[in-house]
Amino acid sequence: MSPDRSVLHLGLRRSPLEWRPEIDAAAELGHAVYVHSDTGLGHLGLPEERTAAFTRAESAEDVAARALRQAEAGGHRPAAVLCWGDRYVDVAAKVSQALGLRGPSVAAAAVCLDKAAQRRALEPHGLNPRWRTGTTADELKAAVGELGLPLIFKLAHSSGGRGSAVVDADTEPAELIKLTSLNYEDSAAFLVEELVEGSEHSVSGLVHDGEVVILAVSDKYLAPGELRTTTTVVPSALTPERLARVHEAAERAVRAVGIATGGFHVDLRYAAEGPVVLEIGARLGGDLINSHLVPLATDGAAQPYRALVETLVDGELPTPAPFVTTAAMHLLPVRADADLPAVLSRLADHPAVRVAAEWPSPEDEVVVVVTAPDPDAIPAILDDLRLRTGR
Repeated sequence: MSPDRSVLHLGLRRSPLEWRPEIDAAAELGHAVYVHSDTGLGHLGLPEERTAAFTRAESAEDVAARALRQAEAGGHRPAAVLCWGDRYVDVAAKVSQALGLRGPSVAAAAVCLDKAAQRRALEPHGLNPRWRTGTTADELKAAVGELGLPLIFKLAHSSGGRGSAVVDADTEPAELIKLTSLNYEDSAAFLVEELVEGSEHSVSGLVHDGEVVILAVSDKYLAPGELRTTTTVVPSALTPERLARVHEAAERAVRAVGIATGGFHVDLRYAAEGPVVLEIGARLGGDLINSHLVPLATDGAAQPYRALVETLVDGELPTPAPFVTTAAMHLLPVRADADLPAVLSRLADHPAVRVAAEWPSPEDEVVVVVTAPDPDAIPAILDDLRLRTGR
């Protein structure tokens, strides 16, 4: 009898609202689940023999060999390697290659790990804002002089907006350069980009052998005066014409950076002249889009995490599902001294709320997931929920 198949996850998302559904999706498909990470794993509830620690200093071959030994000891064989977080994409690609499994190529992962490399790959396709890259305060000053203000400062090796800032007339270049210590690579590299005006969106999808399937386009809303997302809505309210252009831009971006197999997300803004790509990742994105919003908005017909495992294990891409309702994720501020269980209970009692939970954030916030048949009803629902927090 041949060994059962297993799935290896590398790294870990911060919220159990995201890592638990992905682990569950693989288990429901009959796979033994293993998780290797450079963070603590005791809270996962997996048997100790299904978890292991690794560091980015280890070679992919060593990580792969340990994963193979561990799976074979349990009577399994690795069938897919997945990862959480952009900083694990290159490791996952190298481990997949070492094990002879499907996944993003090592070359594509390297491009997606480096925002400057992404910009170079996208440049011929007209999907970039005006941009420059550098490593020093003098190069930052020169870029500002060439591009003008305002600009966005980004770390070349980061995700989730970590280290990003608006560059304006009051910005001190030397202070921004200090942020490069947050790069998850040993690098001082940064980008500065034109601050593109327009609506913000994220495209979630899968690709295999170059065939791209888009599962959803979400609308994203930022905190006033900030760069972080506080509300994400699926499906997008873009017109069919604009939605088609977003699909086209996302597919071109996926192919430009070389992602041929696996999950992806493309973040972009729809400017006056059309879509402008902000960044692309060789993994499914966060903000509960794939764990909650897409499944809820399609009444369970689309399950991105499940589809990702099926794509990597069997090479089977899903058929996009129609949207039957609107789902939204929203971060709600709460007082630092608030009775959190009581706040979450009040939020959960609202008829539109599907999830109310704590959320890992530098702010004092909780997260809610809501649904509504009419997207125009979402703002009023969120206003009502804000009142329930007592703020």
